Amino acid sequence: MTWLWRPVAAIVAAAVTTACTGGSDSRGEPSATIGVSAAPSAPARDLAQGRSQPVADPVYPDYGDPGVDVLHYGLALGWSPSDKLLSGVATLTIRLTKPAEQLRLDFDDVLHVDDVRLDGQVRSAMRAGDDLVVPAGRRLAGDEPVTLTVRYHGTPQGAPGPVVREDLVTVGWHADPRGQVFALQEPYGAFTWFPSNDQPSDEALFDVAVTVPTGWAGVSSGTLTGTTTGDGTITYRWRATEPIATYLLALGIGPYREVTDTGPHGLPVSYWIPKGREGLGVFAETPSEIAWLEERFGPYPFSSAGVMHIDANTGMETQTMITLPMDAPEEVLLHELAHQWFGDAVTPRDWRDMWLNEGWAMYAQVLYEADRLGVDLTERLAGFRAQDAQLRAEHGPPGHYNSGHFGSPNVYYGPALMLHAIRQQIGDQRFFAMAAAWVQEHRNTTQDRASFTRFVNGFTGHDFTPLINAWLDSPTTPA
Repeated sequence: MTWLWRPVAAIVAAAVTTACTGGSDSRGEPSATIGVSAAPSAPARDLAQGRSQPVADPVYPDYGDPGVDVLHYGLALGWSPSDKLLSGVATLTIRLTKPAEQLRLDFDDVLHVDDVRLDGQVRSAMRAGDDLVVPAGRRLAGDEPVTLTVRYHGTPQGAPGPVVREDLVTVGWHADPRGQVFALQEPYGAFTWFPSNDQPSDEALFDVAVTVPTGWAGVSSGTLTGTTTGDGTITYRWRATEPIATYLLALGIGPYREVTDTGPHGLPVSYWIPKGREGLGVFAETPSEIAWLEERFGPYPFSSAGVMHIDANTGMETQTMITLPMDAPEEVLLHELAHQWFGDAVTPRDWRDMWLNEGWAMYAQVLYEADRLGVDLTERLAGFRAQDAQLRAEHGPPGHYNSGHFGSPNVYYGPALMLHAIRQQIGDQRFFAMAAAWVQEHRNTTQDRASFTRFVNGFTGHDFTPLINAWLDSPTTPA
């Protein structure tokens, strides 16, 4: 995730301009809800790739259930822009981590549940706030796989974000007056548009089908496997071949056009930009920036890459399909691309360790600024240090931030300084070798401070535990 980088007024003006382009693309929008018949089935591949060891999140304990391990989400979504109505069928393949007589998922109660089936049998689901509770009708054994299908509809709403920053007032579903949609889930928010185990420790495989009016597009994470046309509609089908945490799933709906590109080693890259907009903006820098990151942190960790435009003054490292405005600065694109290594390929086990995402991405960003943009690295990091004490006082130490101040700069600047301190002690060659090994050895897993510290100590042969703990725990800036 990144944060506000230019005045809100400029974004508002850009949003109004963009919303007026390509108006002919919205003609013929149906006045009735666009329905869906069935969710994509679990793909013919090893669902063990979606196996996780979920934990209760200590920062946001109201979201997620450690007793549930979702292996695969099959989502079929139909969106009617004129009516702002979503129809959905979600089919979840779930492994129970312990015996249970019911399943609990995060799902916003503004959405109406039409039908629930467990292993094909109709069940009467219950609401408990933003939880969907499904009685199993029997005692389910631990490690037992089950299939849960939920059919639903309604008008999704974003949820209040636990933040003080200006660019992320709500999380989850965002729809503008014209019916264009994007979703930003961090730290939770997937529950606003599909039933989910909405916590970072439960990664899963995804197949997503989005049905929209002809002339529009539905964009998600993974690879576009094909489209199907209907009566005034078109369905976009996406498949993610690597596991994704719910907060990293991309969704965009609007009058997009696709532009394809090629990254290093033949990597397929796609850009989704509004019809009527000329050029690619900062998106054109994607292959070059991926190559720059590969030189320092090892091979790009996924099978595809992409960037999707949104009319908002924020960016998000949604996995394999970054969510970002076309006119963002190039260092911001670099920041979100760096997250594909740090945060996406290796995901924090719980939200205490957001620093494990943002510290690495922030440090990669300032290295890029020094290498490509002429920024003085010493001065830039000195600026971080000058702000660090006040950030800790306002938002808490990076490892124990105020839960209502999610994503504030304290989890960016201090951890970047910590990484620089380690680099100064072990030298460039060992530092970048360590960074690449961290990602490659832990791909598609969730990790935490303890595992990171063990890895650093083992790789370097030096006990960095006091340094790491000081930077993450101290109420004042470490010496």
